[in-house]
Amino acid sequence: MKVQQLVPRAEEVDLEEILTRLRDISAGTLAPFVPEILEFCANFSRALFRDAEAKRFPELQALAFWMRKSELERLRQEFDRLKTSRTLPVPRGLVFHVPPANVDTIFMYSWLVSVMAGNRNILRISPRAAVQTTIICRVLNECLEDADKAMRDNTVMIRYGHEQEITAAISAVADVRVIWGGDASVNAIRSVRIPPHCKELAFPDRYSLSVMRTSKYLGLEEAARREVAAQFYNDMYWFDQMACSSPRLLIWCGGAEESSSASSIFLHDLHDEIQRRGYALDASGNMNKFTFLSRAILDQPVVSAQQLDHQLTVAQLENIRNLGRDYCGGGFLFQHYAEGLESLAECVARKDQTLTYFGFDQAEMAAFAQLLNGRGIDRIVPLGKALTFNRYWDGYDLLVEMIRHVYVE
Repeated sequence: MKVQQLVPRAEEVDLEEILTRLRDISAGTLAPFVPEILEFCANFSRALFRDAEAKRFPELQALAFWMRKSELERLRQEFDRLKTSRTLPVPRGLVFHVPPANVDTIFMYSWLVSVMAGNRNILRISPRAAVQTTIICRVLNECLEDADKAMRDNTVMIRYGHEQEITAAISAVADVRVIWGGDASVNAIRSVRIPPHCKELAFPDRYSLSVMRTSKYLGLEEAARREVAAQFYNDMYWFDQMACSSPRLLIWCGGAEESSSASSIFLHDLHDEIQRRGYALDASGNMNKFTFLSRAILDQPVVSAQQLDHQLTVAQLENIRNLGRDYCGGGFLFQHYAEGLESLAECVARKDQTLTYFGFDQAEMAAFAQLLNGRGIDRIVPLGKALTFNRYWDGYDLLVEMIRHVYVE
């Protein structure tokens, strides 16, 4: 069957030909973290930093920042620590990545870790993918022109819709399948069989939240408060608040009166930051947000709501014990006042992924994670780092998941 190949070289090719080439280990495969891989990825990072189109998108600059040479070297050192006197980490083989259409760079992070681990890769790109993905493919092709042959043969990106026969053909020869997307997408792809030895990593719908200590926030100078608003904007508004780690619930820990005062100042500063950044939501997004608010007022313990222009809607919750995990994005935020972290613990659900925090120290957040004891929350990071990727994501250690350990006695 024919598919549209985007990388390497944009052309229509036969899928069987692609899969035969990717499975042909006699052609030479790369060992984990060899210089050829490190140099290529560092070159790709520099190319993204320099590219005029890529500069327009902060998420592409964030991707380039995470792929810079110093970060790759740190990842290599972490990989070296996985070796023991009797075990040797080796690539798993062929990794099939199925990214979402709505988060334009997330698939590149799992790709990068997989490439670093020495795997070969095939990625399905949605026909609905945004311009950021097009830029990535173009820059990647430009870098591959001068790359080592083993690198040129390492990665293939193809574009197709929901044709199950294509997904089935790729899955049948995969050693790892990585699925990013909503619950329905994950379940649909999981219905396609994989070989018995194949490992599957699924990143379905998740929910994220943020917590701030009221007293610490009220003690800030004006400039520091504006910086908090800027960090929260980065967490919330990249990807139109549709990334799994974007906060949808803000919890103030402190007295109700003080929290109300803090919230008023914060939302004013956040609104100013939104205006400064020029974020704008289209008419359909605003209608979706209005519909979501109307339903939330009926179904959730909403006691008040306020709309600061069309870009920020805030719904105050009396309690969060049975909060639904639906969301609409585009700048919709639930808010709640709580006495402390302990009252939040009983409300955490398994679907909760990232907790960003301000005004607490690392020891307090570690104690909170221990209190949860696996109930939910896979990442606890300072405010401003909700979308900062690392090898630990959704409870997986991606570096470990992309290798096998060969035992040698």
